[in-house]
Amino acid sequence: MSVKKNKIFGIEINHGKFSEFIDEFVIVSKSKQSTYSLFMNSHMLHEYHTKENFQTVVKNADYICPDGTPLLYSLNLMRGVKSERIAGNDIIFSLIDEAYKNNLKVFFYGSTKNVLDLISSKIKNEYPNLAFKVFSPPFGKFDNSDLEMHSKMINDFGTNILFVGLGCPKQETRMKMFKGKVNALMLGVGGAFLLFAGVDTRAPSWMRRMSLEWLYRLALEPTRLFNRYLITNTYFCWLFVKELFKRK
Repeated sequence: MSVKKNKIFGIEINHGKFSEFIDEFVIVSKSKQSTYSLFMNSHMLHEYHTKENFQTVVKNADYICPDGTPLLYSLNLMRGVKSERIAGNDIIFSLIDEAYKNNLKVFFYGSTKNVLDLISSKIKNEYPNLAFKVFSPPFGKFDNSDLEMHSKMINDFGTNILFVGLGCPKQETRMKMFKGKVNALMLGVGGAFLLFAGVDTRAPSWMRRMSLEWLYRLALEPTRLFNRYLITNTYFCWLFVKELFKRK
């Protein structure tokens, strides 16, 4: 593992340059190691500290990438670590480019049939000859027979990179179940499916540079995101102050 780790808020966070993560993910995907990666932000941090069963999911991840800007700021201030933001919304585009160059097979697992149809059209138009497969798992109960069937389907395709888009914490929990059964690099990228499909749009680059992407998303989905941001961001502030006093 070339990307480094540092512990903060009780979690070992990977950090480094975006290009370092891409290079490592390509190496892992070629080897078909059963590996899963999380993209940590304030929402996932809240899930980790408030849901005991989710702690095992996070602790068993092979990579925990710093997605949220508050986490990057905390790493810099409290650990002296400077890292680039490693967000699922960016990773999906870069890794598909790399898959196209390196003849890697890509599997999209999650979302809805409509979104997956848009993803399929985009890949056929922009990445001709890229081997890919899409699957929208049924909503609801997921038992051992489903686990075996889905794992076999993913492996039979010869998957190198598995993008999982089920939303947090469901996608991370599903990848933990797949660990050791699915021989691929698994990445829980959530809403990046909508972005890649062209259903959602990114905030302008100037907003991303100023760490205001959350405000852009809130303006697009105020009903769904207001309570989440209120709860998770308030909780993050509490964790931040707690960590700060612990260091002093």
